[in-house]
Amino acid sequence: MMEELFLISTKIVLVLVFLIVPILLYYRDKKRLTTYLISISFVLAITYGLKYAFAIPRPEEAAWEMVTPRFPSGHTSMAFTPILFFKSLRYKIPLLAYALVVAYSRLYFNLHVIIDIIVSVGIAFLISLFFLRFEKGINQKLNALIDSI
Repeated sequence: MMEELFLISTKIVLVLVFLIVPILLYYRDKKRLTTYLISISFVLAITYGLKYAFAIPRPEEAAWEMVTPRFPSGHTSMAFTPILFFKSLRYKIPLLAYALVVAYSRLYFNLHVIIDIIVSVGIAFLISLFFLRFEKGINQKLNALIDSI
């Protein structure tokens, strides 16, 4: 039963991060969509790069056996990434609430320890802030590239 909940939460994270958030950004702020897609790509590359570089095994008391390394939490970094891309609290608050539930569930099922979660949130926010800081320049360069094609 718990493993089924984990699989459902994985699907929800993927649908949210790769379908719902991009659609919302497309209709709300197309320029922000480009920055979001670049950011989520880097967040995933860094998170999973660290996960497999360190290859730290899951806690022994995990709710079920998983073969993937634990550090950092991919679900958590994905869940926290979209938050900074919306200006309205109408979107930020539900995204933050959901991300907190995802992070807590990883701890509750003993699939991660607190440092995994903290590092994952840090990766999500730092990468997002970095690309948001340079959003104008990124969009100018992409527009110039598209115009030259």
